[in-house]
Amino acid sequence: MKPKLESAYIAVENTDKAINFYEWFLERSAAKKGESLYLFDVDGFRLFLFDHNKENEKVKYGDNCLLSFEVDDAEKTKEKIEERNLKIVFPLTKIQDNLVFEFEDTEGNHIEVFSKVSASK
Repeated sequence: MKPKLESAYIAVENTDKAINFYEWFLERSAAKKGESLYLFDVDGFRLFLFDHNKENEKVKYGDNCLLSFEVDDAEKTKEKIEERNLKIVFPLTKIQDNLVFEFEDTEGNHIEVFSKVSASK
């Protein structure tokens, strides 16, 4: 059986701030799933925000997990991110057939965004 990735969990320090950010970025609402979990259904992929403080779990933050989101237009999405004053940690770059950039979310996690390069670019 081949493994199938169906979900990811992001540990957050400030749950309200993280929920507000991901609701804004993903353009969808979070569903509360218990005391410490919040779920975003991203076209069948389950992205959870995990409030580790409510579970008394220690978390070491870093960029060891990179979420990657495909968008219609990476340039426009980058402008949206910059308007929110979020830190761009990898500049918009053409890599093969993609335009790619990375930014930091409100919890310090790196998020990759990419779009396919159109024939006109």
